[in-house]
This record gives sequence, structure tokens and C-alpha cells, in this order.
Amino acid sequence: MKKETLTVNTDIDGTITYYNADGNFHNANGPAVVRTNGEKQYRINGNLHNANGPAVVFADGYKAHYINGRLHNLDGPAAVHADGYTAHYINGKLHNANGPAVVYADGKQEYYINDVLLTNAEFKTWQAKKTIKN
Repeated sequence: MKKETLTVNTDIDGTITYYNADGNFHNANGPAVVRTNGEKQYRINGNLHNANGPAVVFADGYKAHYINGRLHNLDGPAAVHADGYTAHYINGKLHNANGPAVVYADGKQEYYINDVLLTNAEFKTWQAKKTIKN
């Protein structure tokens, strides 16, 4: 197995960046961008990607899970904002088969299945039909 060579830079502000031979942000073993304020970005060949947790972590508490450049998390919300806003995504599409896909900071909820917005009643009907099929 050929070991890849990464270029590592530290800029004047202390931001550390990792690049692959093609010049894309890339680090298969950790974040590809690390800022002194605590921000981290995990990237593979330029795309946001982290199979083991959030691919983006901001100092203000925002976290987002990405796989191959698409918002994605099978185990919970893919995006979580510090104010309480959460959004569930699967393969870049708003989707949550178990409840609201989006919950706003004020408590408002929206239901999405495969990126299609449903009313609460439509969502309950969709869930009932899914349960009957299984």
C-alpha cells in the first residue's frame, strides 16, 4: 500500500491546513483544517467527510455531519446549531422517518421524507403506511 504524502501549512493566524498532491484539502487521519478558535473541517479530496462524527465543528457550537460532501447522519441530526436548530439529512436530503426532520430554535417542526415537506398529518399517514408494509 502506497503511503500518501500531504502538504501541511500553518498560516500567520495559526490555521493548520493539510493538502493532497492535487492541492485539495485532505487528511484521512484527522481534520484537514484546524483554526486557532477551535474550528475543524474534516475533508477527503476537498469534500467534507467524516464517517466517525461531525465533519465541521465551529467555535460557536455548530456541528455538521457530512459523507462525501453531502449532509448525512443515520444516527441523529446532521446539522446542529448552537441556538437549538437541528436538521436531519440522509445523502444530502432532508429526511427523518421517525419524526420532524427540522426543529427550529423556537420549537417549530417540519417533517420531510426524501427532501419533500409534509404536513404533520401527511407524515403520520406516511408512517402508518410504512408500518403496514413492514
